[in-house]
Amino acid sequence: MALAHEIAVNKDFKLQQKVSKSSFEEKVAEIFHKAFWDLLTEQLSSDPPEYSQAMVLLKEIKEILIWLLLPHNTRLKNEINEVLDLDLIEQQAERGTVDVLSYAQFIISTMARICAPARDAKIKELRQLTEIVPLYKGILETLDLMKMDMVNFTISRMRPHIQQHSIEYEQGKFKEILQSLEGLTPPVDGLKFTRLWLQNVYNEVMENYDEGEPPNSLILRRAYLKILRWKEAEYFPETLHLDHERFITLRDDLTVMVLTATVILVTYSTVGSAIQGITDFKNTLKSHVGILLADAAQCSQTDLEVKMETVGLQVAKEVNECLDKHGYTVLDKENESSLISIIKKTALEDHNVRQLIMKRVLEFLELALNTSSNLKIPPGLSSLQNELSVFAGQFLSLIRHNQAVFEEYYNNIINEAKSKK
Repeated sequence: MALAHEIAVNKDFKLQQKVSKSSFEEKVAEIFHKAFWDLLTEQLSSDPPEYSQAMVLLKEIKEILIWLLLPHNTRLKNEINEVLDLDLIEQQAERGTVDVLSYAQFIISTMARICAPARDAKIKELRQLTEIVPLYKGILETLDLMKMDMVNFTISRMRPHIQQHSIEYEQGKFKEILQSLEGLTPPVDGLKFTRLWLQNVYNEVMENYDEGEPPNSLILRRAYLKILRWKEAEYFPETLHLDHERFITLRDDLTVMVLTATVILVTYSTVGSAIQGITDFKNTLKSHVGILLADAAQCSQTDLEVKMETVGLQVAKEVNECLDKHGYTVLDKENESSLISIIKKTALEDHNVRQLIMKRVLEFLELALNTSSNLKIPPGLSSLQNELSVFAGQFLSLIRHNQAVFEEYYNNIINEAKSKK
């Protein structure tokens, strides 16, 4: 279920080769691979040469090449079967006349015809190798990459189909999980934390709602927005489990985005008109502040205050450089210290400007959840137009898929909360 979900919600999903060499299984595999290549070297160097390992290698390479072919590549498939005729090669091995270098050249030529353009450089490197064992090692390594390319190509081709059926598939799997938990002794509520999440949001909405009963859609929108400010370390809604890491990443990105916009806004309001019309400076400052705040969401409150002071020092430095460059009077020590102090105070979550920007971002996202029309970026957030647009797109994509899968459960839970009022 996790893999199907990943393919459905992540348009950039690709399988990647493992790069870790630390696990026991990988170390064992590495030992066996070394033993294979050592034995191949020994056999080919003997007099007369022994070809049993080479036959194993050629058989595997032939199978991979044929697997990599698309169904319409019948002509190339016939060519591979003809040249890499294992029965014929076995006879050549018995006579000691196997030309392993010639076969390698054919294999590389075939790989060049079917590989993705991204592998052209690898093919070029292989053509320059002349030692048999390093050459065949390189061939197998490149074929592994080509297999990964083929898998990812297949995923991209199948993605529309997977997306179309993933909702029903996830619904079915989740229902099975709930039923298995209910069958335990004692039974386990597989929606315990989802109920708690929605019940808490319902209670929060009702505190300020004076128009009768709020629609379920409003409760659900607020619930999704609450995830972007999630602080409950002890639980997370079960229905969001597959996207837990994505939601936490979005939450952290939101923190950085709001802090960055806050710094830009207080800087411009403090420094005044001298820098208002210098567009390039705002973009440069935003970029530099964003880099400094990249890990801000992981900071403790104390560390964040230190970080914001560092940001203030950098901003003051860049402001003075900009003012001087454009012929304005630089900030004196008092105003410079004041700017640094103001920026440092934005580390506080209840800072009025920071709260205002967070409120505007969340209101923008709530509107986006409730409409299919294009929305204007809220006042004060123009400097983050691109970032906010990308963020909103990622957030909406997750929400729409999640809602399509679990809306029935959500409505039942919200209706239950209403009935208990």
